[in-house]
Amino acid sequence: MAEQTQPAAAAPASTGQQDYLDKGVDMGLKKAGHGQDASKTEKISDGVRSGFKKLTGKDVPIADKQ
Repeated sequence: MAEQTQPAAAAPASTGQQDYLDKGVDMGLKKAGHGQDASKTEKISDGVRSGFKKLTGKDVPIADKQ
């Protein structure tokens, strides 16, 4: 019988593919007591990317997974 194991830090199935910026935004929201779904977290992280680009003229060094 094959044993099925999951990694200790497995992300919930509903989050889909998140990059490190998405995970950081999600963690910050949870720490602040705000539970958000994955689509809102993605919109917030996209806003962070846009704001970073406007301020620095450079892209965020974390690739966006879509």
